[in-house]
Amino acid sequence: MNKLMHHVFRLGCALLMLALAGPVFAEDAASATLTPLPLPEASATPLPETFQTPMPSLPPYPPLIGERVVVWRVIPPAIDTSALLEEAFGAEAQGIQKEEQDYGSICWNLSEEGLPLCSLRHRRGAEGIQMDFEIVRRSDWDGERVYLYNLDEWNAIPEESGFDAPQAAETTEEGIALLSRLGLYTGSTAAAPISYSTLGRMEGTAKCRKTVFAETLEGLPLRWSAAALRGAEEVRDVVISRCYVQIAFSDEDGLLMADGSWCGFEPLERASAILSPEEAAARFRQVLPSDEGNTLPVETCWFLSLNHSLEATATLAYRMGNSYLSAAEGVWLQTE
Repeated sequence: MNKLMHHVFRLGCALLMLALAGPVFAEDAASATLTPLPLPEASATPLPETFQTPMPSLPPYPPLIGERVVVWRVIPPAIDTSALLEEAFGAEAQGIQKEEQDYGSICWNLSEEGLPLCSLRHRRGAEGIQMDFEIVRRSDWDGERVYLYNLDEWNAIPEESGFDAPQAAETTEEGIALLSRLGLYTGSTAAAPISYSTLGRMEGTAKCRKTVFAETLEGLPLRWSAAALRGAEEVRDVVISRCYVQIAFSDEDGLLMADGSWCGFEPLERASAILSPEEAAARFRQVLPSDEGNTLPVETCWFLSLNHSLEATATLAYRMGNSYLSAAEGVWLQTE
């Protein structure tokens, strides 16, 4: 039952990432000429309306001054292993056991099956693209206190959830500090809090506080292509996840768990001119039905995709619904 609920939560979190939206920047410029890595053609089912509601706004994207990186190479993040172990076991822990697993993954614990534990996980085919990490300090079922932190839908306390709730700011700051210690804040990447919940409404459970963060690049959300997420034929050996992390704390036991997927980025292509949001909106209206092209917002984001060599890139893009337009070249990256 525990595993089933865990999978239910993961599905819910994956859908939640579709809701992240950032502000649009306004710039009047002509298109620039680039030679990007080849991208696979893709189409996708439109997003359900439920998941199109914008989440809290991200910081404004800076105006274009000189050249700007418009294409990045996606690489695994440089997670600080020493910090990961210290967060999981404490600074004075002895007897930590290390186990090497498939695809270069590593798990550490203090006994064969006991907690706490932590891990750095690579998934098949995505070893050079993305990394999963996990810290588990308290089980969600066993122990003196039962924490059902994977059951938001049934276990959340409404009056103590949301970013205006008591302890929301404090908990969010704790999560950001943890991610910073792990090395996930760089000059370009950061974490945007998109959900805060106080859990513990179910009988017999203890309260805990959970924040979900989505990774951003230069203040903009990351959007994986439909082909990468669903495992299209040309990338069927690669399992990609949206870039997010969930972190739970309690007043009694401190950090309970942290679990997520993250990417790193290297500059690949630059441009001195990009499409304006108005130009992008006009192009969307040419290809989308009138009821969508005239009503859906234009989002500025990074479109992450795989090429046939199983390399990933992040391209500065405009998004409307599930269609993406390159902000640098004005070419379609994905259409509905």
